[in-house]
Amino acid sequence: MKRTIVFILLLAMISPLVSGQDVGVPDWDIGWDSDDEPMIMELDSNYNFELVIKFWVDNSRPLPADIDFEVESNEQFIVDDPGKITVSANSNETFELTISGTGWDGNGALLDARGSHYDIITLKAILLFGEQNAGEKEIEKQVQFSPVFGFEISFEPPNQFMPTIKSGTNEQITIFVDNVGNVDDALTKIDMKFKGCPQMNFEQIDMLKTGEAIAFTMIGTSKLLAPSSHPDKICTFVVTVTSEGNGISYAGELEFDVDAPDISEEEDKEESPNPESSDLEVEGNTLPAISSFLCLLTVCFAAVIRR
Repeated sequence: MKRTIVFILLLAMISPLVSGQDVGVPDWDIGWDSDDEPMIMELDSNYNFELVIKFWVDNSRPLPADIDFEVESNEQFIVDDPGKITVSANSNETFELTISGTGWDGNGALLDARGSHYDIITLKAILLFGEQNAGEKEIEKQVQFSPVFGFEISFEPPNQFMPTIKSGTNEQITIFVDNVGNVDDALTKIDMKFKGCPQMNFEQIDMLKTGEAIAFTMIGTSKLLAPSSHPDKICTFVVTVTSEGNGISYAGELEFDVDAPDISEEEDKEESPNPESSDLEVEGNTLPAISSFLCLLTVCFAAVIRR
């Protein structure tokens, strides 16, 4: 009897310790191999990418785990997952998820790389028992395009509609600096000059600015000035800007004609008689005729008086 009481007391003392222990239940789980957030989809020279994301599957159960995968992502991406796999009992294995595609959208522009991420990749793992769903695990990863920088320069009016500038006059043009990259950028340098026409000059009205963020387009206005002595010539106005993002310079050219006055026509105008001065000359030519008549009449009158 005493032994029984002692055993019960010992059991009562040990039971709280046993109940306090965390007895793990065999299970399975998945996770990403990298904590990078977002992961970068590096665009190549053709603006295509291939991103490999590694993940692990941990199976602490005493039985092998048959697992299938489903991936949700941008419909333009091509996704290659491991398919159906079997993970051995009490093991942890690593697999790869490959995402590929292009950085272009359907309108011929680069997909945006602004913001914290572009898309979220969702990986769903399904534990199979036979062919039936016996449980699911789901993880997500943010992905983002690598930055691309670039500018294009255009003019209004454009080359094909640029009017001829006459010597001694000017023509106002609008300059468009378009951001054709996928992130905001700025200009570190702006240069404007004429090619082939050193006599030409320009005056900036609404200036393009350096250091100012350009999400889409920056607009400036300039006046092209042709001096009165400028000869007939085809000229080119060149605008060059330098990107803050990649340090590369981009140039745009506007071609136009300068029309000088015709010198022979100017001389003809100077030599041609003025109608008003011509009338005065006609009147002037009649004066000698009147003077001769008066002289003859005076002589005749003197002869009569003498007789």
